[in-house]
Amino acid sequence: MNRTKILPAALVAIAALALPVAVAAQVDEELAAARDATEAYLDVEAAEAAGYGLPPEGPLHECIANLDGPGAMGLHYINGDLVGDTDLEPTTPEALVYAPTADGALELVALEYVVFAEDWDAANDMAPMLFDEMFMLVEEPNRYELPAFYALHAWVWKDNPGGTFASFNPDVSCTPSVPNTALTEPTTASPITTVAYAATAVLLVAAGWRLRSWRRSS
Repeated sequence: MNRTKILPAALVAIAALALPVAVAAQVDEELAAARDATEAYLDVEAAEAAGYGLPPEGPLHECIANLDGPGAMGLHYINGDLVGDTDLEPTTPEALVYAPTADGALELVALEYVVFAEDWDAANDMAPMLFDEMFMLVEEPNRYELPAFYALHAWVWKDNPGGTFASFNPDVSCTPSVPNTALTEPTTASPITTVAYAATAVLLVAAGWRLRSWRRSS
């Protein structure tokens, strides 16, 4: 074989091997940035202060369990301002996903990126991508009682045996086992907590967020 042909072929092969490594490194950097940007939200109160909150009612007010197998997503604290646009950035997830713990606390486990299909498709020819991962299309009707939307989970705060971008995590449960030593009497929500949830509901409504439309009001 002519040596002048061998060299270009070798360079192409090396480039082909190097590309996946470079992409993987970039994805790792983006995931690390997303984790750093949301570290403050390990504290639920900090997330609420930043505009995240549980929807006041409807399916997404509850912990989302896997209906087809083990595991769950968790509770979705949603930012109405971010959900209302088509901007998708690793460091500003539209939702923070918390898992209930055995002692009644909430543990930040994942980030979720969301955009409504009608809005996205109006300006794009293909599904959105982040972290070199294509979003999943959730068509209407769906269990969340929402119009069709694209979504991507990133399990940056809890390992997921199913994969970093899987929808459900088999190690998350909506009904975690409570050790005997952790059993306590039910407590009433404090006035501060009650006010915080009320403020979150007002924020979501003011941003044009609705459980049925979940989009920026026109």
